[in-house]
Amino acid sequence: MTPMFQHLHSANKYLLVLFGFCIPVSTALTNVVLGLVVLVWLLDNGADRFARWGRILKSNPVAMMGLAVFLMHVIGLFYSDGDKEKIIESLSDGAKFLFIGMVMVCFTDKKFHPAFLLSFISAMGLILLLSSLLWVGLLPDFISVKGDASNCVVFHDHIKQNIFMAFAAFVAAIKARNSGTRPVLKWLWACFSLLAMFNVIFMVAGRIGHVIVIVLAVYYFLTWDRSKSLIAGALIVVLFGTFAWVNPSNPFISRVRIVIDEVKAWDHQKPANQLSSSGLRLEWYLNSLKIIKQHPVFGTGTGSFMATYNELVKNTGMKTTDNPHNEYLMTAVQFGLAGLLVLLGFFAVQWRQTVFFEDRGQKLMARGFVLLMLIACMTASPLQDNAEGWFFVFMSGLFFAGCHTNEAASASEKVKEQHI
Repeated sequence: MTPMFQHLHSANKYLLVLFGFCIPVSTALTNVVLGLVVLVWLLDNGADRFARWGRILKSNPVAMMGLAVFLMHVIGLFYSDGDKEKIIESLSDGAKFLFIGMVMVCFTDKKFHPAFLLSFISAMGLILLLSSLLWVGLLPDFISVKGDASNCVVFHDHIKQNIFMAFAAFVAAIKARNSGTRPVLKWLWACFSLLAMFNVIFMVAGRIGHVIVIVLAVYYFLTWDRSKSLIAGALIVVLFGTFAWVNPSNPFISRVRIVIDEVKAWDHQKPANQLSSSGLRLEWYLNSLKIIKQHPVFGTGTGSFMATYNELVKNTGMKTTDNPHNEYLMTAVQFGLAGLLVLLGFFAVQWRQTVFFEDRGQKLMARGFVLLMLIACMTASPLQDNAEGWFFVFMSGLFFAGCHTNEAASASEKVKEQHI
C-alpha cells in the first residue's frame, strides 16, 4: 500500500469516529460523513482489490450473515410487486447489512475501539445535558430542540433518543463497573448511567426506550455480584419509585396508562382509532400476519410491504401504512418465514460470537446491544430507519469486527503488511 492509501486508511478511522458522534445528533451530518466514509473506503480498499474486505466476509460469521441478509434482499427483487421507490428503499436497508463487513476493515484496529465507542457516548452526553436543561427550564432560547419540558427530545424523536440513551446508560454502567481502583472515574460513569436512565424513564415519552432500559438494567444486575446487584438495584427502585409516586404525571406512568386504555379499547373487528398508537399497531400486526399466512415461505418480495398491505385493507376503512412498526413482521411479509429465519439467524450469530470475547466488558456491551435490537424490532422497524439503522451498523461493526478466526486474522494482517 502506498503512503497515500495508508493515509486514507487512517483517515477513514477518524471519519468513523465522527460518524459515531453524528448518528444520534443529525441525519444530514450522518449522511454527509457516510458519503465520505464510503468514498475513502473505496479508494483505500481498491488499492488491494478489496482483499481485506473479502477475507472478513469469508472468515467473520457476523459479516457472512450480513451478506446473507443482503442477498436475501437481492433475491426478493425477482418476485416483488412493490413500486420502484419502495424497492430501492428496501434494497438500501438490506445494503446496511453488507456495510457491516465493510466497516469491519477499519474496526479491526483495537487501538481505535475506545475512540469509536466514546464518540457515540460523548454525543449522548451532549444530548443528556441539553435534555436535562430543557426539563428544568434552563435551556437557552438560542438552542433549537424538537421537544419541550414534557417530552425532552433534542435532535431526534422520542423513539430514537430513548433507544440511544438506554444503550448509553448501559455502556456507562459497565464502564463504572470496570473502572477498577479509580473511584472518581467510577462515580462519574455511575452518575452518567443513572441520569441517562432517569432521562429515558421520566424525561422522554418513548415506550420502546422504557422497556429497553429496564431489560438492560435487569441483564446488567444478573451478570454482576449478587449482593452488589441487590443493593444497587434496590436503591434505584426506591429512588425512581419515589419520584414516580411524587410525580404521577411523569411520562413513564402516563404512557403505561395510555397503552392499557388503548389496548382495552381496540376491537379487532373494527378499524382502529386513528389516534390510538397501540390500536393501530395491533391492527398492523394482525393484518401483517394475514399476509404472511397467504405468502408463508418466501413472502411478497423486496419493497412490497406497502403495496401488499394497502391492497389488503382497501375499502375496509383501516389506515394504510408502509411500515408495520415491527421488524420481524416487515421481514416475514417481504421474505416469508425463510427470511425471518435469516434475520433471527443474524442476531443468533451475534449472540453466539460473544462467547469467544476475552474482554468481559466488551462481551456485556455486545450482548446488551443485541438485546436492545431484539426488543426494538418488536415494536418498531429500526433497521428501516436512518438513525437507528446506522446505529445498528456502527455497533455491529465495532463489537464484532474481531470475531474471525486467528488463522484468518493472521492471514489478513499478512495481506495488509504486503501492501504497506
